[in-house]
Amino acid sequence: MSLDRYSEEEHKKFLDAESKYGNAFVNAYKTTIMLSNILLWPIKDCDLFIRFYSQMKKYHTLSMLSTVRLHRIQAKLDLRYFLESAVNAAFTLAHPDTKNYLDLKNKKFNDAQKATSNAYKWIEGDYSGHSTFIKRLKADINNQTAHANVANSAHNFDFIPGAQAEIVTSYFDFDDDLLVKDDLWVCAKAGLTAIDLMLAVQNNHGGFLPSRAVDGLAELKADNDAVLKELNP
Repeated sequence: MSLDRYSEEEHKKFLDAESKYGNAFVNAYKTTIMLSNILLWPIKDCDLFIRFYSQMKKYHTLSMLSTVRLHRIQAKLDLRYFLESAVNAAFTLAHPDTKNYLDLKNKKFNDAQKATSNAYKWIEGDYSGHSTFIKRLKADINNQTAHANVANSAHNFDFIPGAQAEIVTSYFDFDDDLLVKDDLWVCAKAGLTAIDLMLAVQNNHGGFLPSRAVDGLAELKADNDAVLKELNP
């Protein structure tokens, strides 16, 4: 199969996602759209926040798209990057100064891991509920999908024995509708948690005017709970 054909197949998988995955896809799709539109306009200097927010938007959407395009590892790596971006976005909204990230005097970036660690510590202290969810999900991703391991090869490798033995190394993951629905629920839950966190920090520290898009947050949370019940009847 050519790369052009791969691209066509990926687009078709996205177009077919609602009929294939139902409410799990709809909830994840609506969540990533809301996440991309929570900010109406900044009302103070928050350059670093907007930089991290742009990363949040991009990588949450990529995670959702990669999930329905049957690229699970890519989806989880994108989701992990999204979570780190969300933590840093929240921190910079409350701490708009650049000292955690930039050494302006020496014109260099500060250590990124140390800066993120400081952000995680702050989230844990000031927004413990959000922190607990983010840390647990990030740990799950680190343990299961963030690093190469033989277990993950089951998604796209198979051996078919017999007279016409075949080794399968598929570009797309093998179909597993329940797993994809579960991953879509997780993706949506992560997005909703991040939206809730941004609004909580904004309420306490200002920084931007929320858009009317967030008026539907409670409904999306209820839909997310309903999806979970569908997956675990």
